Amino acid sequence: MDKYGSTVKIKKVIDIVLGSLFIVLLGYSFTGNPFHEAAGVLFIVIIIVHNIVNIKWYKAIKRGSYNRKRKVVTAVNLALEADLTAILMTGMINSRSLFHTGIHIAGIGRVHAVLALVGFALIAFHLLIHIFGHTQKKYRVLPAALAIGLSVLAVFLDVWLLPYLKRHFLTVEIHQETVISGESVDLGRKILTVYFTRTGNTDFADNVDAVSGASLLLNEKKEFLGNSQVLGQMIQDAAGGELVSINTKDHYPSSYSDTVSAAKKEMSGPKLPELVDMPENIDEYDMVFLVFPLWWNTIPKPVEAFLNSYDFSGKFVIPVVTHGGGGAGKSIEDIKAVCDGTVVEKPLEMYCDDIPYCREYVTDWLEKL
Repeated sequence: MDKYGSTVKIKKVIDIVLGSLFIVLLGYSFTGNPFHEAAGVLFIVIIIVHNIVNIKWYKAIKRGSYNRKRKVVTAVNLALEADLTAILMTGMINSRSLFHTGIHIAGIGRVHAVLALVGFALIAFHLLIHIFGHTQKKYRVLPAALAIGLSVLAVFLDVWLLPYLKRHFLTVEIHQETVISGESVDLGRKILTVYFTRTGNTDFADNVDAVSGASLLLNEKKEFLGNSQVLGQMIQDAAGGELVSINTKDHYPSSYSDTVSAAKKEMSGPKLPELVDMPENIDEYDMVFLVFPLWWNTIPKPVEAFLNSYDFSGKFVIPVVTHGGGGAGKSIEDIKAVCDGTVVEKPLEMYCDDIPYCREYVTDWLEKL
């Protein structure tokens, strides 16, 4: 076999390995974060090797004429380089195991995931161009068709299948004290942290798993914890003050999907749920952190009921929103509509998957208030 043929085979093997490894990286929810980061480093190393092997392509980029195919291939390759660089940067910022940059950006995990989807599509196109580069002319539409199909599949996996599998099969376990503990921040205020979550408002069946997609975590004692509950505990640990949960008289269904249906029905009507075990008044506090999940792009009805139950005049109300990708939605304007306190315009928005790892970020955010 001549040297050229060997080089071509090596390039194809590298491309296939990269494509396969990238698919493994997309399944980070199941492989675990340490493995994901280690595999990511390996992926970058192979990318460097890939570029060294293809150094002649870079040297020839300014030479010769460009037909339509060459323009498309060049554009895809350069876009892929830019996307992989962005994936590397956001991955290092979002790192929880291998890198500790000290940089904290809200929502960076979701940005990293979106960049990964874009990269999947570009790698698919790049790989298929190589595989089918010498096919007959009438079949040269095949790489583009397959790349589009794989891109649609990637979006399907990310938007529907992976969240579904995470919701029903992935148990997220944490050590509660380790997760919530960190540096203290003196805000010079009398603070009340209020949270609403499924725990305490749901009679869970014995066979229900704690899963991140269902807004639940499992601590070392095998007890259910809500995402908003954990975030509220972080805020109390950092800023001090009292911690109160919003509790409804009528509980939600054990099944997450049934809870979604019940919440949708509840959100569509004007009636507010009855609350129980709540403080008689909150007069002694002048700063209230309100921690809640985004429900149907706004505040849950129990949170609205809480805001209607007390006089917030002269108090600072600071929303803290947990979400699965929707940010704060229109929750801030809806809080203002029912709350007579001073509502902070820029809430803390925390992506659900990031909550077990965000204690340091919470400290930094509090220091800027």
